[in-house]
Amino acid sequence: MRSARNRAQELSLDVSHFVGQRTWTEKSLRLAVAGASSWDEVAGTLGATGSAAASTLEGHSTRLGISSQHFNSRQAATPIGNAAPSAENLDRAGSLLAATWFTLSGYSVSWPLEPARFDLLVTQAAVTRRVQVKTTRVRVGKTWKVYLSTSRGQRVVYRPDEIDDFFIVNSELECYAIPFAAVGGLHAIHLSQYEEFLLPSFLSLEGSEPALGGIWV
Repeated sequence: MRSARNRAQELSLDVSHFVGQRTWTEKSLRLAVAGASSWDEVAGTLGATGSAAASTLEGHSTRLGISSQHFNSRQAATPIGNAAPSAENLDRAGSLLAATWFTLSGYSVSWPLEPARFDLLVTQAAVTRRVQVKTTRVRVGKTWKVYLSTSRGQRVVYRPDEIDDFFIVNSELECYAIPFAAVGGLHAIHLSQYEEFLLPSFLSLEGSEPALGGIWV
């Protein structure tokens, strides 16, 4: 196959219609990029699925010399005010929300190097704790269900030598800090059973100064 590919290049033969296991051709990729404003949109146009589809198509476009400079100009023209936070992005924002809560509460926050079974190291008064962040969008009746185990083929629970606390954020941005000792060995819990670990909200902060003439002092 390598010899055939090299010979085709020597003869300047067009092989853009070769797709192999792909569902798109170079021509369709060029057309999709030209008519799109993001790599996710390109993936949708070409019917490419999977979490790596957009980045894979971006890589192929770079290799093929397909320009996507118009993506930035179109995205820049979209006002930020037209965007809206969505619970669909909660899993990506979980660690950031946890770090925000701890920082606003006076903790020092550190991010561990991979591979680590915890997401954050938080320190206050010379005491450091390993925090694993979990998020949930799953409603069960009037409560929230959250998985505390990892899933890679089969669910695996955490061990006490790996983490000290779970920090949990639900879709209403309610935050819980549950010690490992309270939930060790459990794959999933309902948060209504752990209301004692509900944290003060960071959506309304204490200690704000009154405004004078519209200016905070």
